[in-house]
Amino acid sequence: MRTLGAVLLGLIGGLVAGFFLEVLIGLMGELLLDDPDRPAAVALLPPLCAIAGAIAGPIIDRRRDEPTRRR
Repeated sequence: MRTLGAVLLGLIGGLVAGFFLEVLIGLMGELLLDDPDRPAAVALLPPLCAIAGAIAGPIIDRRRDEPTRRR
């Protein structure tokens, strides 16, 4: 159940981060390049970031629970 929660949290966090990046890149492109048309690849950022977050969420959660190793 905890893994499912980590996946969902990573999915939502990645989606929000992807939307933020999409807006930021679109705004910078419009301001710096005077081109309101953004590349199609920028539109793929939210789902790609959501997938990356869904993969990274459980990995980060598992690493948090491992005891720290001292050298």
